[in-house]
Amino acid sequence: MNQDRHAHHQQHGDRYAAEATPFIEEKEMSALECTTMATLRDLLRLSPDALIVVSHEGSIVFANKQMVALFGYRQEELIGQPLECLLPERFRTAHVAHRTTYTAAPRMRSMGAGLNLFGKRKDGSEFPVDISLRPVLVGDTVHVIGAIRDMTIQRLLEQERLQQAERLRMQADLINLSRDAILVRDPISRILSWNHGAEELYGWTAQEVLGRITHTLLKTRFSGSQATIDAQLEREGRWEGELHHIHRDGHVVIVESRQVLIRNPQGSATAILEINRDITERRQVEQAQSRIHATTISQRTFLQQILDSLPSSIYVVHGKDARLVLANRAAATIWGAVWPLEQPMQTFLETHTIAIVDQQGQQFPSEAWATMRALLHGETVFQHQEFIRQPTGKSLPILVNAVPLTSAYWHSVETPETQENQPHEQEPLALVVHQDVSALKETEYLKDEFIGIAAHELRTPLAILKTSVSSMIVQTARGHGPQLADWQQEMLQDIEYATDRLTDLTEDLLDVTRLQAGQIVLQRAPTNMISLAQRVVERFRQTATRHHLELRTEHTTLEAPIDPRRIEQVLTNLLSNAIKYSPQGGPVTVQLEANIAAQSVDVRVQDAGIGIPQQQQAQIFGRFMRADNAKAAGITGTGLGLYLCRTLIEQHGGRLWFESKEGKGTTFFLTLPLATPDTTDTISYR
Repeated sequence: MNQDRHAHHQQHGDRYAAEATPFIEEKEMSALECTTMATLRDLLRLSPDALIVVSHEGSIVFANKQMVALFGYRQEELIGQPLECLLPERFRTAHVAHRTTYTAAPRMRSMGAGLNLFGKRKDGSEFPVDISLRPVLVGDTVHVIGAIRDMTIQRLLEQERLQQAERLRMQADLINLSRDAILVRDPISRILSWNHGAEELYGWTAQEVLGRITHTLLKTRFSGSQATIDAQLEREGRWEGELHHIHRDGHVVIVESRQVLIRNPQGSATAILEINRDITERRQVEQAQSRIHATTISQRTFLQQILDSLPSSIYVVHGKDARLVLANRAAATIWGAVWPLEQPMQTFLETHTIAIVDQQGQQFPSEAWATMRALLHGETVFQHQEFIRQPTGKSLPILVNAVPLTSAYWHSVETPETQENQPHEQEPLALVVHQDVSALKETEYLKDEFIGIAAHELRTPLAILKTSVSSMIVQTARGHGPQLADWQQEMLQDIEYATDRLTDLTEDLLDVTRLQAGQIVLQRAPTNMISLAQRVVERFRQTATRHHLELRTEHTTLEAPIDPRRIEQVLTNLLSNAIKYSPQGGPVTVQLEANIAAQSVDVRVQDAGIGIPQQQQAQIFGRFMRADNAKAAGITGTGLGLYLCRTLIEQHGGRLWFESKEGKGTTFFLTLPLATPDTTDTISYR
């Protein structure tokens, strides 16, 4: 046998010598071993895998070309080297122990043993490998054949598969976390996937619905038809719309549905992804809002019909520039033009050459309009007299009532730029009523003409009576004629008092007729309001002993361009009322202040008397108007004083208003223009 082995060795000796690296030293091998090794080497050379043969001591005794190419070494660099040279340094020490254990009891280990193995190339780069081991007996010596496979691509693919699986898991988790119903169905609408959102929305679990037809299960009601939806999915690949489904318990579920057709690489439809969002509550709210809107429109139309049937002009404005919200048909008649919605009042008047003037034809400043007073100052204005000069030139006498409104549902409507820079504030609203009093003015003209004639005719006999009574009292006191008895003396004094009252009444009546006819001409002059008020207050202090009259001011001089006689008449009337309507006595305060911002003198007359009933405050500035509580208390008066006061103040370019609470007292406020160099220069001294 040994001879045969030697002969075989001799036969192949030339080929062994031609190898770049010998398999093993010939002196260490017998002829049989050489034959075995030669056969083994031929087999290893034919393998497509990278193969290596390691001795029992752990030295490399053979490496095929695939192995050399895989690790980047030449064969002569590997033969005789320890196997650990092909491992990263961090694994080498541990591997020696593993190798020793393995060679002590060698066994076959196939590829894919689940070990996390790495190789190290000559250039130092590391790469994942998988190794199968097989022990082989060469003679009496155990060698190990290792097949090494580069797992770089497989590991990358495996990592990609893991990442894809993780993405799919996360997507599944997200789908289940979604509150929308997400389901997948095949081309014939059998359910393939059903998330938690679908379970909550429809009441069916995934186990109960898989494989069932969606449209049958949910009793789908289409806005059009199923065929139309299927056609759009086939044509465009997607569809969006509204569907009605039936919940498991029977109630209707309205959904906003989005559907996408999924195709395979060959273009065939494989599934339909359907995402349904519950909009049942939203639709119910929208329907309720629609009904409310329809009701509101109906009610507003009905309200507009009511307003249009009224003879008085009624309109509502909002904002500091008085933009129109609504107006009735009579408003266009009063203005002589149609006021467009949302147009500011000033713009409307200028566009149509409409003017708001007083009785003398002088234009009111915009801030003095009753409408603007209600909007800008929250003031309630009753029975304010204005004249509207229409585009045709016709002038209409108007009584204006303006009431500020408050509403939690009405807010300022501004531009987006304004909304960004300013807080959202409630916007002022005002209801304004215009009453055309042309016919009343004609009647009043006739009445005023009669009153004027009667008052004028009364002046002469009253003057004679006054003179006669006064002369009789004076002459008797001087000893001329017989001495009068006490009762005669009292009767003459009563006659004199009654004559004075009649004289005051005739003067008031004459003033009223003059004001109505526009015949009162103010004799303006720069006047110290402090001195004028002191004079009036001091005169009342002499007679009103039950009242405490007080003049309050921080100024020594407040000049106003006024007719001093007429303003003294106003203050006298206001103080007389304060005293008269405080029958129990008490404080009466007159206060004067300078309003520099408004360029005005502000006067306040306050009492703690019986006050004015709320329901009669709107008419208190009318002619011959007196409060019921004053009549009940037996307090006399003509009801002309406040009318005269307001008219005279307005002729001066000022305002007169009041605040009152029945049983608590009344405060009258009046403003007059403050004297400026410009006004002083233009005053006529007559």
